[in-house]
Amino acid sequence: MKYVTWIVIILFLASLVFLGCLIGSRVDYYQYEKHIVSFTSNGIQNGATARYNGICVLVNKTNFEVMCNKLFTINEREKVRRIPVYSNDEAITVKVDDTNYIIIIPVPNSKAVYMETHLDGKKRNFYISDKYRIYERVISYVQPEGFYGPNTLVEEP
Repeated sequence: MKYVTWIVIILFLASLVFLGCLIGSRVDYYQYEKHIVSFTSNGIQNGATARYNGICVLVNKTNFEVMCNKLFTINEREKVRRIPVYSNDEAITVKVDDTNYIIIIPVPNSKAVYMETHLDGKKRNFYISDKYRIYERVISYVQPEGFYGPNTLVEEP
């Protein structure tokens, strides 16, 4: 009888831990969405810069809003613990301020990307498959010509 009681208690605790993990992941999902909305609104109000290939660009408000709403909120993003080591030359950094920025890292020989987000003090890493072509699409929004209008090239000292 003691063994049955212990087995029931262990199964009950395991189910509580499992439910806690499910709820925690869901809360984190919604929290990320809220942080992206905050990131977008801060970028529209205060301006956002993008760095890639040694170029720094002040992103047009329309380009920034569309890029954030279409590319950074993809539901099929897969959360990962670590991203591989990358060089700053191949990564794209979209920055609103010192604590809110997103780094897009291309996967070699693929159109998939890793996305490292630093939003409101929380760091998250994602993998997004190649069917979305995130890297190419972000480049089209942040290049000096822009997608929905020109961006401003920033001269760095």
